[in-house]
Amino acid sequence: EDPDDDIPEPPERSAPAGGRQSVSAEAYGAWNQKKAFTPPVHAKTSEQKGRIQKVLAGSFLFSALEEKDMGVILDAVKEVIVEPEQKIIQQGDNGDFMFIVESGKLECWVKIKDGEEKMVKDVGAGDNFGELALLYNCARAATVKATEKAVCWQLDRETFNHIVKDAAAKKRELYEGFFNKVPLLNSVDAYGRSQVADALQTEKKDAGVDIIKQGEKGDKFYIIQSG
Repeated sequence: EDPDDDIPEPPERSAPAGGRQSVSAEAYGAWNQKKAFTPPVHAKTSEQKGRIQKVLAGSFLFSALEEKDMGVILDAVKEVIVEPEQKIIQQGDNGDFMFIVESGKLECWVKIKDGEEKMVKDVGAGDNFGELALLYNCARAATVKATEKAVCWQLDRETFNHIVKDAAAKKRELYEGFFNKVPLLNSVDAYGRSQVADALQTEKKDAGVDIIKQGEKGDKFYIIQSG
């Protein structure tokens, strides 16, 4: 998923006719602890785990995980082979899994007016997709299909919620707070800011070290978190 601004917001849910409908929100507190959770374990070789960890290291969703949590993810993901032209997720469906691409190429397509579809993004090795339905508990925002044979690693919703979701949400919240102080980002909408937050990577610099130098080619910009 991870679509660009052309992807529409999830459709509003229409209330059934006949009477008032109630809405609820998650409550927090000591009396609302998460249920006991036993993550799935899919057998893998050490070589496979090494490959998966290398792919996960480049994803914002997993970069903040502690070592023990990363170990849970490595055990929980399941290999999925996607053949050319095969659809791995369908726009509008419920989302129970997200995917991390190890190899191959896929495309994200969205339906626009009159049933026409538009290709909005290429997905390749190191990318993840399908996480929006898990992060925001909404329907799939796009259809993703392979353009060549692809190897993906599938992570289930329950493991994602217990291990990954909280860490990702905290990182987005922290970074988006910085953006209020950056004039360049004031005009960017909430979705755009979330994409920038996802792309940020932390760098630690010692006193006296040059971060950028006059005259060099500029391929990064920096927001100061502390110091």
